[in-house]
Amino acid sequence: MKKFLKIFGITVLSIFILLLILPFVFKGTIKKMVNEEINNSVNAKVEYSGLSLSLIRNFPDIHFHLDGLTLSGKDKFEGDTLLAFDRFAVVVDVSSLFSDVVQVNDILIDHPTVNARVLADSTANWDIMKETGEEEPLKEESSSDMKVRINSFRIVNGDISYNDLTSDMVAGIKGLDVSMTGDLSEKTTELELVSSIKDLSVGMEGTKYMNKVKVGLNAKVKAETDKMLFTFLDNEMTLNGLALGIDGSVQMKDDAIGTDLRISAKRSDLKTLLALVPKEFMMDFEDVHTEGDFHFVTTVKGDYIDSDHLPAFNVDLNVNNGRVKYPDLPESIDNINVRCVVDNPGGSPDHTVTDIETFHFELAGNPFDAGMKITTPVSNLTFSGNAVGTIDLGSLEKAIPLDSFEIRGVITSDIVVEGDYEMIDKEQYEKIKSNGTATMKGFFYSDKDLSLGIHIDDAVMTFSPRYMELKTFKSRIGKSDFSMKGRIENYLAYVMKDDVLKGNLSHYSKFINANELMAMSSGEEVSADTTVSTLVEIPKNLDFVLTSKVDKILYDKLVITNTKGKITIRDGKVVLDGLYMALLDGSMKLTGTYSTADLKRPYMDFDIKANNISINKAANSFSVVDSLLPFARNAKGRVSAGFKYFSRLNSAGDPVLATLNGGGNLKSDGIEVSGTKVQNMLSSMLKNPRYKQLVAKDLNVDFTLDRGGLVIKPFKTKIYGKELKIQGHQGLDKTMDYRVDMPVSRKDLAAVAGILGGVIPTNGDDVPIGILVKGTFDNPKIDLDLTAAKKILGDELSKEADKAIDNLVKDKNVQKQLKDMKKKLGNIFK
Repeated sequence: MKKFLKIFGITVLSIFILLLILPFVFKGTIKKMVNEEINNSVNAKVEYSGLSLSLIRNFPDIHFHLDGLTLSGKDKFEGDTLLAFDRFAVVVDVSSLFSDVVQVNDILIDHPTVNARVLADSTANWDIMKETGEEEPLKEESSSDMKVRINSFRIVNGDISYNDLTSDMVAGIKGLDVSMTGDLSEKTTELELVSSIKDLSVGMEGTKYMNKVKVGLNAKVKAETDKMLFTFLDNEMTLNGLALGIDGSVQMKDDAIGTDLRISAKRSDLKTLLALVPKEFMMDFEDVHTEGDFHFVTTVKGDYIDSDHLPAFNVDLNVNNGRVKYPDLPESIDNINVRCVVDNPGGSPDHTVTDIETFHFELAGNPFDAGMKITTPVSNLTFSGNAVGTIDLGSLEKAIPLDSFEIRGVITSDIVVEGDYEMIDKEQYEKIKSNGTATMKGFFYSDKDLSLGIHIDDAVMTFSPRYMELKTFKSRIGKSDFSMKGRIENYLAYVMKDDVLKGNLSHYSKFINANELMAMSSGEEVSADTTVSTLVEIPKNLDFVLTSKVDKILYDKLVITNTKGKITIRDGKVVLDGLYMALLDGSMKLTGTYSTADLKRPYMDFDIKANNISINKAANSFSVVDSLLPFARNAKGRVSAGFKYFSRLNSAGDPVLATLNGGGNLKSDGIEVSGTKVQNMLSSMLKNPRYKQLVAKDLNVDFTLDRGGLVIKPFKTKIYGKELKIQGHQGLDKTMDYRVDMPVSRKDLAAVAGILGGVIPTNGDDVPIGILVKGTFDNPKIDLDLTAAKKILGDELSKEADKAIDNLVKDKNVQKQLKDMKKKLGNIFK
């Protein structure tokens, strides 16, 4: 018995060790097979962090998992991630591998991320499967063919995004969980499906149709796998709190999806419909009291082939005698009646008819009615509608708790519109019916993104088929005020077909605080010392001419007054046409273009004419001036300049100095510069403190910009009454290479006499020297070119020596001594 147990134990241990090491033995082979299969199947870059096969983990089942997979695109989608997941795992009953039905006990996809994109040319990033040549005809399934039975399929915490540029549609799913159980190996089986989405958002053409909606589905589905027919049995779908029942079936055909579905609300109380409203707009929803009936039914029947061949569908929504009342608030929304039908008999989407027959409610005793009918939306969008009534937004706050935002004001409208797009396109405005008036008084809105709030004190707009006339518009944002009047044209085409909105407006502001506005748009605070920059995108479907006048603008510490000129917004560009402004103790005139027509290559192209401005204030107000002329921060004086420049912009809207090109001219009667490192070094070298403070007179400087580098053409100026010649250039890396030719007194030059090789007489005319300034702004290097000085001083010293000898020879005492010496020498050599 002991021998048997020993043999049995050794056998079990051997089998366990074999099961443990076999996956490692075959891991390389399996990985090679997976890599070859992936590369042969898809035209994409596929990477994964790990691959494992285990016979122990789910013994006696086989456990296989693939970890950290990412699938990214090529060509047009280079670098884009189409698919990624943390883990893909499969558990298979090992004994079923030797039978006709392979038993898959579990399939798990953990945290998958899908980013689906369609470009404007209809190229889709999921079209990555490689062509395999001619497809062989499918063989009819025989009774001996292997079958696969899947008992459980799960997706955990999935995220899916969809961006379609062809239809300007954006959709997103966050927190997708799916659990499906059932036997898919049988021709007919029942599947149990439990699914939930934490956050579903759908938008098209800038409009959000669903915003952060919670979705749930709990369904039993009859699956006839041989026909690919799926019939809904007992089920419930929830959208936030709206419970829907689904009846009917969906069939996957070779070239279409067959549908026969009816989706309807399971409950008829109005509170069910209000559950669709996001929670941030419906506080304390559980306490709200509602009255009235709610009816919602959608039917879909027929084949969906593509977006041009649709099944018949109908949407029917009704609210009768509705009322919404919060118990702690004084007002209620009463007499709510809505009747909306969307119908298409099938085929073309152009057959769709959308009819909002009734839209009525009463708030604080003020009735409001609206309606709209749209037909032939593809071939020739035809519309008729109206909006009549008064909405007191202040009463809305008394009827519904609005913790996430604040709103008030009174809106009154009496508008009727009727026509079609063909009339608009052909400018047959006499056939279009569009008239009425809309007014707004005492309007205010604020939320976390608009902390300053928007005030519209008074606005009056009248409508005609050709244009909307803005008769009055007075608004405030923080400390800034805006008044406008004028016409807005082509608004019907803009609304119906996203055409270009045109306008001609006059604008006036007493004061604009740019610091406040930029801080609000960026979501950050702007201090007195900093200004938050951001690239502002100009919409391409705007064509506005704005005649503007602003009395005062505050930008960082810069105060700008008396701004006036014409601004044109067109094709994604802002064009300034001679915009005049008083600033920096002088004035400036701007002409040029700011363009975001190509968001990848935004730019500015400006012609600036400055007159008598403070150079110090300019350096402390504009980063471009400070970068190009760093000495200006230590300068005093006024300059006039003409300056043309072009520059690309970065994502913050700031100039990319490497692309800065242009040039101009700068003039000044006098500029005083003091305290720069170059001056301090020169003063120390020449041992004269007056070089720490220099005043340049009669400046007339021509300069050019080349890829951000500044080139100063040779110019002359006067310092301490002496004429200097200056030229040179500086780079983006703050390197300098300047030469200054200037006369220096002999007394100053005596300090560097050692360089000249002797003592310099302090009397006489100034001596020319060259000052070479190199290095960087922060670490300058100074050298002296004394070639000219050495020549002049050398010639002078030579002449002085010859003169001294001549004088010595002519001296009578010297001559007498020479005669005496001659006699003595003669007596010696006799």
